[in-house]
Amino acid sequence: MLTVSGKVILFGEHAVVYGEPALASAIDRRVYVRVERTAGDAVEVESEALGSRTSFPVDDRQDPSPEEPFRYVRKAVHVAFEHAGDKTGLRISIDSELPVASGLGTSAAVSVATILAVGRLLGKDIDAGTLADLGHRVELEVQGAASPTDTAMAAFGGTRFIQPGEGFEALDASLPLVVGCTGIQRSTKALVDGVRRRREAYPEIVDPVLKAIGEITRKARDCLADGRDLGVLMDINHGLLEALGVGNEKLSELVHAARKAGAGGAKLTGAGGGGCMIAYAPGSQDAVAEAIRACGCRVLKTSGGSEGARVEP
Repeated sequence: MLTVSGKVILFGEHAVVYGEPALASAIDRRVYVRVERTAGDAVEVESEALGSRTSFPVDDRQDPSPEEPFRYVRKAVHVAFEHAGDKTGLRISIDSELPVASGLGTSAAVSVATILAVGRLLGKDIDAGTLADLGHRVELEVQGAASPTDTAMAAFGGTRFIQPGEGFEALDASLPLVVGCTGIQRSTKALVDGVRRRREAYPEIVDPVLKAIGEITRKARDCLADGRDLGVLMDINHGLLEALGVGNEKLSELVHAARKAGAGGAKLTGAGGGGCMIAYAPGSQDAVAEAIRACGCRVLKTSGGSEGARVEP
């Protein structure tokens, strides 16, 4: 069985699509994928977490529809077949500790775990760098646009500064974080498209916002290295993301509740539009978690920096 961690983006979401850096950390909530060879010529997929199942032909290369719940799995299987130079009937079982469409990297974790599991079954060793690239390809083909952040975090884990086109830098950091989940599912593709349309309509306004998010991310990397506080940078980053049109009322409620409860800073994480927010809460994790629960939302406490893809019995 393969297991892959979820992630939170600490800084840089959306701007990373346009070449700016991102800072992300793996969290101790995981996706589990089990793959078995079958004698047939179909790939069968089931997920207790989704309460759903599907099947498709081994040779089927049709692009999955945007509504298909296993669209990332279908694409990941064919990418793994192509990379291994082989194919077979499969039975795939997926379980997840991560909420779907929440901004915690669930689709990337599923893609990476599926590629690695299928590759290993077919006798193909895949190193972490190749695994991250193949996972990114899946996200690109399903979503139309995607940063390499989520799949890099799924493959490598840890806390990493990611510069598109230049690789990433591993950082030694353990952060007292609280994750608040709104329970509102949203489409990453739709939110990325919305930012793109806003940028096309007002490039002279939106481009400086994206560059400012990039500068905040670089400053945050320096703060992590020096042990300085990240809270104010999170607050500024959240405001800029709202300016890009990816905030919503529930996210703002959780962000402000976390700040009032003693968080050093708070922001949405991931694509926005729902999903999750994060709070930087040194010395106040319990109080911040309780404030988020009082808003009727699920809470995860984490220190970040968890292990990436691994094999489990």
